[in-house]
Order: sequence, then C-alpha cells, then structure tokens
Amino acid sequence: MLAVLPAIAGCSKTAGVAAAGGGGVTPAGPVTAGSLPITASGKALAFRANSQNTSSVSSYTNLPQSQQQIAQASMLEKSAPGGIRIEGSLNKDASPNPNQGVNPALVTAGSPDALQNGTRIAGMTDVKGNVYFENGNFGDAQASSNSANLSSVGVYNVYRNNAFVEQIVMKHGTTIRYQEGVDGAGTATYAVGYIGNNTTNMPGSGTATYKGFNESGTSVYDDNGTMQYLGLSGGTVELTADFGAGTVKGGIKNARLTTFKNQQELVLNNAVTGLNINANITGSEYTGTAQLVDANNAAVGTTTTNEAIGAFFGDAAAETAAAYMIEGNAMLDGQNRPYIMSGTIGAVKN
Repeated sequence: MLAVLPAIAGCSKTAGVAAAGGGGVTPAGPVTAGSLPITASGKALAFRANSQNTSSVSSYTNLPQSQQQIAQASMLEKSAPGGIRIEGSLNKDASPNPNQGVNPALVTAGSPDALQNGTRIAGMTDVKGNVYFENGNFGDAQASSNSANLSSVGVYNVYRNNAFVEQIVMKHGTTIRYQEGVDGAGTATYAVGYIGNNTTNMPGSGTATYKGFNESGTSVYDDNGTMQYLGLSGGTVELTADFGAGTVKGGIKNARLTTFKNQQELVLNNAVTGLNINANITGSEYTGTAQLVDANNAAVGTTTTNEAIGAFFGDAAAETAAAYMIEGNAMLDGQNRPYIMSGTIGAVKN
C-alpha cells in the first residue's frame, strides 16, 4: 500500500531544514549565473525500487506529467560507489505553453552511466519546463514528462519560528532531484545529486565552514505495508571542509525525524537529531558516508547503504553541494522498520 507521498518540486521559500551555518567539469565552461542557455554536468546517487507509476496531462499547462510512488522501502538496485555522472542542458523555449512559467525552457537531462545491475536512465530530451532565477543563482529547473520528473534547488529562504532569517543563493551550482518510471511499470529509478562549475583552484590548506539547506529526495519507511514519508525537519545544516586533512564533516543537527499522519506531524524517533556526513576530498569532489545520528553523533539503527558524495563549486571552493542515500532499519513510531532516505544539501561558504 501507498500513502500519498509528496512529489518532487522546487522550493525557494520554506520553513524546512536550513542553517546559519562535483560533479564532472562543465563541458561548455563556466555558466553565467542567471541566464540561458545552461549546459552543465555533475553526479548523482540513484536507486531502483518497486513503484506505482502514473501519467496524465496537466489541466493548468496542458503538458504531460507523471508520478512515481515508491512501493517498497528497499532498493532493488543502486548506483556504484561514487555515484553516476549526470549531464544536461537548459535552452530557451521559443514556443511555450500557457502557464509554463516565467522563464520557459527546454530541459534535457540524462546519464551515460548505468546502475550496478545494468539499468540505465532514459532521461528527458527537450522537455518543456521552467527555470527559476533569483539574485544571480545558477538556475533551477523544473520539468515533467509522461515518465520523469526533475527538480533543482539552489535558492533557499531560511525561516526560524516562522520568521525570515536569510536567503542562501548558490551561484555556481545547484542541487538535483529526479524520478523516472513509465506508466504501468512496476519499478522506478530515483536519484539525488548536483550539477555546477567545479572548483579548479582548490585550497591546499585551511578550513571552511558552509551554511546550507537540505532538500529531501525520495524518503519512506514501511508502516506495516504502507509506505509513509519520513524526513528531517527543523535544525541547521552545516558542513566543514578541512582542505589540509582532505575531509568534509557535518550535515544536519538539532532536527527531528518526522512524518505526517492525520495531518499532524509525528516524531518517529526522539533519539534522532540529525544526519552526519563524513567524507574524504579528492580533487574538487568528496565521497564518504551518511547516517542518521543522535545528539552524541552516534549512529541510530543499522544500514546496508549509507553513501554521501559531494563537490565544490566556484572560486576557491566558494560553494558545495552533497547528495546522500541511506537504506536501513531503525526504531520508527515504536517499531523496528525498514526505511530509505535520500536528499541533497546545498551550501555557501560562511
């Protein structure tokens, strides 16, 4: 069974997790922030799972749309360690549909890599969508076809206690969430990642702290046969890079692991206070682990997959983005249950 799970969507204003606090080299050179066309590449973590997929036509835009509802809290197949390469482009749409958006674009996205058992991402080619520009950001695309959905977020308004605190703007990259599954097929592929202008002049020493935001990808737990959404709410996002030691540490802290039942927020495990990332830097990228943790930074539950990847963007590592993918078991709503959690972090240097 499936609860009604949220589809991926863009987010520039939210009261979710945010804080005070790559991918491959862009093939066409650095992208000018806030303009089309954009051609960029990056990396993603991906997995395939049982899913119920449907397609329809939007009555608002008269464009195809689709939904991929994950049907099991376990992975059938996943990307190899280090993730998959992703690449894409955004070009101005000269003949947009009504209500397509302020900056209509033709969106192309895909990957040259397969998952570990050979499944390939079909991607999307010249799909009608929209690009969000604000305050010089890299460019955040939203697009849906009859078999796939793509959302990127690089502008994030931070709220605490319903009061605006600050806006985080990524100018050299953006985070990506992607879902793909054909109507009627029994499985779908889910991915989280990033694209951008990888740093070419990485610092060789010193440390940097990055304040950021978290965007949840496909994240569910098995509630006695019904897939329920779960995610970290509240808290702060912060990553610290030690360029001399070649490490990235941090993540999400002072958060709550929650779901929604009967239109009420439910804390699933009071011990969980965040997500810890521990990674090693190679060039302008990093790879490592991601785990749900308690207030003492100790892992909660057990995992069979706990991967994190990331990259630095811009001059002297001005920004960073990361993706995480976890499969495991933990005490959730009073029982030991299987879960999948995925998401992205975007952050700028303090």
